Amino acid sequence: MDQNFSLMAQSRANYYTAGSPVQFVRVELLKGDVTGEVAVCLTFKNVGTEPLTGLVIHFKCKDAAGQVLCEDDFYYEQLDAQPGDVFGSDDAVYVSDTPVSSVEVEQDRAFLNGRGVDLRAYKRVRLQMPRVLPASIAKTLQQRTGNGQLTCVPQDTEYGWFCACGAFHPNEENCTSCSECGGDRAGIKATLTSILEEARRAAERQQQEISAVADNVAPQRAPASNPAATAAAAQAAINHQAEEVDDYDEGDATATYDPKGYAPQEDAEMERVRRYAPKGRLFEDEDDEDEGTQMYDTDELDYDDDDDYDDRQSGKRRGRYADDDEASEDDIMAERIIHWAPPITAIVCALIIAVSLVYHFVIA
Repeated sequence: MDQNFSLMAQSRANYYTAGSPVQFVRVELLKGDVTGEVAVCLTFKNVGTEPLTGLVIHFKCKDAAGQVLCEDDFYYEQLDAQPGDVFGSDDAVYVSDTPVSSVEVEQDRAFLNGRGVDLRAYKRVRLQMPRVLPASIAKTLQQRTGNGQLTCVPQDTEYGWFCACGAFHPNEENCTSCSECGGDRAGIKATLTSILEEARRAAERQQQEISAVADNVAPQRAPASNPAATAAAAQAAINHQAEEVDDYDEGDATATYDPKGYAPQEDAEMERVRRYAPKGRLFEDEDDEDEGTQMYDTDELDYDDDDDYDDRQSGKRRGRYADDDEASEDDIMAERIIHWAPPITAIVCALIIAVSLVYHFVIA
């Protein structure tokens, strides 16, 4: 049953085999439009100096879980790949009815003009994949070169060079044109350099326009002051202030301090207190010991001289809080309770003890 296959996925090799006349280029997954089967196609390139007539490889296909779907050898026969030619993309090495996630490829043997060459001794060298161009620049590059495959930044490495289409050309190939997209190495670089320079100039013009608009909108700055003029003005202000200090008159003051006016004066109240305490004390020591806490009416203490004070010392009138010597009925009752409470308490305790003993030894 015939069916057409369309490209599902494509991945370039991230390594190259140093010194080998055959290089692995990419793997492609194609899907059938009738059965939905997935075909695995591998692409190789002859980078040697002799025509390639045959190639034997070993491949392993895995699913997303890492399970091996197929592992086998494949033989490309009756080839006529000249130096720089790519081949193998039209031959499916494996067709699967389940999705394929990864493909591992090992080159086994190549035939150059009927001469077999063992490829297993060549070591792999991992490559740093080229950066992808911005969409706008890539579109401009494709338009100017007429090559729709240019999507990457061309770059040189110690092992070879990358074309803008992403193809790697090892030093063994020794070519100036890409064998995959047909682009000229120098021409692509020159065109891309011109595009980047134009983009840089456009960005500078845009920045200048933005700066001009910002300068027009921003408020004008105040003119810078002259340091010499500022210093002269400050010195003039200092001189003027000094002149005002020299012209100052004490008569213009709001208030002046007179030391004589603040001499200590006799306080009338203190004089009055000293009149009633000739010895510097308000009460005699004997009175302090004999007298209790008493309060006297102030009217009776206004004596005119010391004689009146001595004569009327014994004639004090009691105030509202003066101590009273008369005994009240409450005081008599309190004295009786204090007198009879101890013996009554002793008698009651003795009766309780006696009753307890009688109950314990006689009744119980």
